[in-house]
Amino acid sequence: MSLPPNSERIMFRAWHDDDVAALHAINSDPQVMRFVADGQGWPISRTQQFIKAASDMLEQSGFCQWALIDKSSGCLIGFCGLVDTGDVPEIGWRLARDYWGRGLATEAAAAVFDHARDTLGLSRVMATVQTENAASVRVIEKLGMTRDRTFQRDGREVAVYSCCLASSVRPPR
Repeated sequence: MSLPPNSERIMFRAWHDDDVAALHAINSDPQVMRFVADGQGWPISRTQQFIKAASDMLEQSGFCQWALIDKSSGCLIGFCGLVDTGDVPEIGWRLARDYWGRGLATEAAAAVFDHARDTLGLSRVMATVQTENAASVRVIEKLGMTRDRTFQRDGREVAVYSCCLASSVRPPR
């Protein structure tokens, strides 16, 4: 199993069964979940399903949304990685609120871009984001992705972005 490269502040790893409580704390925070689907926090069963699905995807596809670890504390701070959509893999991330505003999402997503291109041999990735999520839109734009279209889902405007990895410039970290 290959993982995205670690950076100075973060590292990636596969999911462990004992990650449920830490990830559930993130997934039940109303501010974290504000721009996820309908904006509601997840019950613990949904967090368990997420970890199982990510672990299964890693086994089947060689990638997933990996557990994201703060190197200084060893704590799980969220996730970042790819989802197999059956077409173009989708990059995504979620961080605990205490870790917002430090450039960690951009740092993690840039590492996933490198891994997708250099190790997995992917040529293209996409991202979807609710257009009101200014912080994630900034990360997406720093990655060099361009907006392809928008659509409505659950009464919210969602933008679809994509990027050709072969021609992408390495985003700043």
